[in-house]
Amino acid sequence: MDILTFDWETYYAQDYSLSNMTTEAYIRDPRFEEILIGVKDGDAPAYWLLPDRFAAFVQEEVDWANTAVICHHSHFDMAILAWKHGIKPALHIDTLSMARILDGPKAGNSLHDLCIRHGVGEKGNFVTYAKGKHLADFSVAELHDYGRYCCNDCDRTYDLAMKFMDQMPMEELKIIDLTVRMFTEPILVGNSEQLRNAVVSERARKKELLLRIGLVCPACRGSEVMPDLIAGTVPCKACDGSGVDKKRVGSNEQLATLFRACGVEPKTKTSPTTGEQIYAFAKTDSAMAELLEDEYEDVRFLAEARIAIKSNLTETRAERFQHCAERGAMPVYLSFAAAHTFRHGGGDSMNWMNLSGHNEARPEMSVIKASVGAPPGFKCVRTDSSQGEARISAWCSGQNDLVESFALGHDVYSEYATTIYGRPVNRKQVAEDFIPGQLGKISILGLSYGMGWYKFSLELLKGLLGAPPIQFNEQDMAVLRVDPSRMLNTPKKVTLISEMSSRLSLNERLVHCAVAEALVQRYRQRYDKIVAYWKLLDTVINAMIEGTEMVFGAHGIMRTAKDRIWMPNGLPLRYDGIKRDEQGEATYFNGRETTRLHGPMLCENLTQCLHRIIVCDQMLEVAQEIKVATMTYDDIIAVVPDEAAELSLQFMVKTMKYVPAWAVGLPLAGEGKIGQTLLEVK
Repeated sequence: MDILTFDWETYYAQDYSLSNMTTEAYIRDPRFEEILIGVKDGDAPAYWLLPDRFAAFVQEEVDWANTAVICHHSHFDMAILAWKHGIKPALHIDTLSMARILDGPKAGNSLHDLCIRHGVGEKGNFVTYAKGKHLADFSVAELHDYGRYCCNDCDRTYDLAMKFMDQMPMEELKIIDLTVRMFTEPILVGNSEQLRNAVVSERARKKELLLRIGLVCPACRGSEVMPDLIAGTVPCKACDGSGVDKKRVGSNEQLATLFRACGVEPKTKTSPTTGEQIYAFAKTDSAMAELLEDEYEDVRFLAEARIAIKSNLTETRAERFQHCAERGAMPVYLSFAAAHTFRHGGGDSMNWMNLSGHNEARPEMSVIKASVGAPPGFKCVRTDSSQGEARISAWCSGQNDLVESFALGHDVYSEYATTIYGRPVNRKQVAEDFIPGQLGKISILGLSYGMGWYKFSLELLKGLLGAPPIQFNEQDMAVLRVDPSRMLNTPKKVTLISEMSSRLSLNERLVHCAVAEALVQRYRQRYDKIVAYWKLLDTVINAMIEGTEMVFGAHGIMRTAKDRIWMPNGLPLRYDGIKRDEQGEATYFNGRETTRLHGPMLCENLTQCLHRIIVCDQMLEVAQEIKVATMTYDDIIAVVPDEAAELSLQFMVKTMKYVPAWAVGLPLAGEGKIGQTLLEVK
């Protein structure tokens, strides 16, 4: 296959650049202009072309069916090639994506950083002098300087690609290619009117909340044009025309003052970053949940207004999606290997990762899901890897009874709930078994990574894994045969519970936590092989520190080396600088900061990494036959013609059951759905 390396230099300005716009918006903007393009043919020295000459080159002089293109940040360069020139190469090779795998996603993977880190020269800085300049504004000398800068970028990108490709399995290169194509060859469409209405409705809701509690903009207070200000038809610099005072609710100190004026002393929590006490005003804080349920209306409205002002997600995301839909088909920007475990991540300020799939924890995204889907004549087909992580952790740890239940197609959540409650539980057919069944699900999916009783208690109260909030009471304690004396006789635990931010009384918290602790202990006794696996992984950590080889996991599918674990797809899961401190705690450097590591946490990393490898391999199989539009951690969404939807669903569900050669005995399963929009297939 022939290889070309490309690098675009395009017009940018203070108010028009990739630093303040999405990639899609920048390229589709009327101001977009190609200045020059760097081209490198194989390993020959790079050269640069002006736009007209480049257009003729790509249309007339390249066999695209047999040509791969190397870029650094292929989403950008290859979107230009596709959207402006109508070209789709045979393969996209992206050095940014490869660097995230090989150097880590947080290591600093700009072209400048990579050149220095890998010793392939230096990136220039002429682009900083091109700000605000159109092609016509450059002198001949300046164009030649810019061209040399661009050619250097091409040469350096090619050098990096040659270093990286030898370390990348071909399957991973194909996944990078497919990820880029989700963006450069979009097929999903959006209902811009619905999205526009969502933006308007959300803004109106926030205004109503703030006005209801009297937080009128000081500059607008008493104004005769107040109705027009509220409607947003008259501008006001103090409040951006909203007519309301958002700052008083947005500021922690001012909000605390407002709560105190209502007779409520706001609770605090320990900041995970600074260790200092801060107000517990986050949406997920149980103290905020207490304020939302306060007996006084003003307190409830204040809490709701705070969440509305701080949670701009629905408004800003819907607005971005609205504008994108107005410009055409909606490119799906996913960041390859954005997570340490090789998982994809969101990107380009759109974050498609939380739009597909179930995602019960983000119900506010429903309005966007309902507005994005397949074009007329086509359907979305989504398939989901059922309980993928739970299956993998059981299989890897040798918890064979759980593996067998999965293999036989049992409802393992109801089975475990039956163990918990000491009576038959059928969550799918018996209405009163819903909560016991949810508890079985939460335990199987949530406790396999070593969650302790305190966090388990808090997560249950918030609503874990999409389940409704669960609070254990004295009746639950009796039904589940829990003896609270052990907890009550442990002063440290009682003190911890007394300091817990919650709307519950101390006695209610003690009961709830006593039951949660008992359930954690019962899970660990019931699934002792998983617990033993955590302990084994502590020795794996030691092997990485010492640099010795240790083969582990089902069938020995993983092995250690210095600072890393080699995964079955041939890639290293990196733990750079891993060591133990004087207290025996293991830490490693993730590229930005020092991170703790222990057996259960490593279990989570490895399980998620293995799951990612499997799902992405399945996605490649699907993509050979039908158009994959997007994916998340455990599901794949394709877009197919109406008449092919049923057969495509059958094919995709079958593919989700595909077990790689290295995973003999791992029971996988899949389920799916057909619909017009992302909401219909969730």
